[in-house]
Amino acid sequence: MGRWRKRTVAIVAAVAIIVVVAGGVLIWRLTRPATATTAATTTTAKATKTTQRTTVSATGTLAPQNQAYLNFPAAGTVSAVNVQLGQTVAAGQVLATQNTTTLASAVTSAQAGVDSAQSSLDTLNASSSSTTAQISAAKAQLASAQAKLTSAQSDLAGATMTAPFAGVVAQVNLTVNSKVNGTSSTTTGAGTTTVVAATTSSTAQVVVVDTSTWLVNSTVGMADLSSLKQGLTCTVTATGGTTSLPGTLTSIGIVGTTSAGTTSYPVIVTLTGNPTGLYVGGSADVTIVVSQVTVLTVPTAAVQQENGQTYVTVVVNGAQTKTNVTVGRTFGTRTEITAGVAEGDEVVVPTEATSTSSRSAFGNRSGFPSGARPSGAGRPSNVPTTQGS
Repeated sequence: MGRWRKRTVAIVAAVAIIVVVAGGVLIWRLTRPATATTAATTTTAKATKTTQRTTVSATGTLAPQNQAYLNFPAAGTVSAVNVQLGQTVAAGQVLATQNTTTLASAVTSAQAGVDSAQSSLDTLNASSSSTTAQISAAKAQLASAQAKLTSAQSDLAGATMTAPFAGVVAQVNLTVNSKVNGTSSTTTGAGTTTVVAATTSSTAQVVVVDTSTWLVNSTVGMADLSSLKQGLTCTVTATGGTTSLPGTLTSIGIVGTTSAGTTSYPVIVTLTGNPTGLYVGGSADVTIVVSQVTVLTVPTAAVQQENGQTYVTVVVNGAQTKTNVTVGRTFGTRTEITAGVAEGDEVVVPTEATSTSSRSAFGNRSGFPSGARPSGAGRPSNVPTTQGS
């Protein structure tokens, strides 16, 4: 009897464990959250006229519109340097001078040469025995002497270096009593196509820049080149700045530079007005406006297709009606409508589906036979709804 009693106790215990486990599983199935389902939703938006732009973006380097790379035209000795780096100068102000003793002597000698050549030509013209060849040779000698005089006079005048415009001294490579070699000066300005080599810039004896007018030297890719033309409107934002400055595309280069397999073409954007707070060599972002139009648009998501027809759903007095439309260009999240709707019409815009997971404690689970829902159990909350306005 003891053996049977022990076996009975074990069986009862096993049955009890099975009942507990089964009950836990049933409770878990009845109370676990419902699987997330999606609910399709919509919203509405009005057809509106908007200004849409097609642009080309680039980065570039700020530079003054007017820059003067100045040098004494003749070799000689520097007698005075009247300016220093960063100094503001007026147009015509004397920047530096050169000893003129040798230069003045050269002018005197050249003038004597002209006088002599003129006298010889006059004598030949007065003589009846002079030949045509003699007179032609005398005229050539006079022309040569006059050219030497003009050059000597230019060198003497250039011994006084002056600022061609008002600006700021950006470079001084002169000291008093130093010997300098004569070379030409280069001045750039708005609308010019002069390209200043790096060596010209670095070796100039004095550099003056106009910090009241600016431009941006930039580049664009080959794919953008065909859409650009001079005169296009631009906006420029200096790095670190928050103000967009107006500008105009004034130069488009056709000779590209290739680096790492990519070819870029130089463009120049001239800033409008006299902006302040800019720095030579600073970087800037450039936006070139290729086209700008005001068109009637609706959200791109509102445009649908069915059976080869393009339509939008228009809401009138709460009723929704599919209306065929003719579309134009797409501008990201907006699409142009050229026919079918008018400004102010309200259209339906499908939005991203939303997720729902809440349910009553006893949802539509297989734990209950069909039609055996417990008293008080609610309907599922994941029935799709459509919102309108």
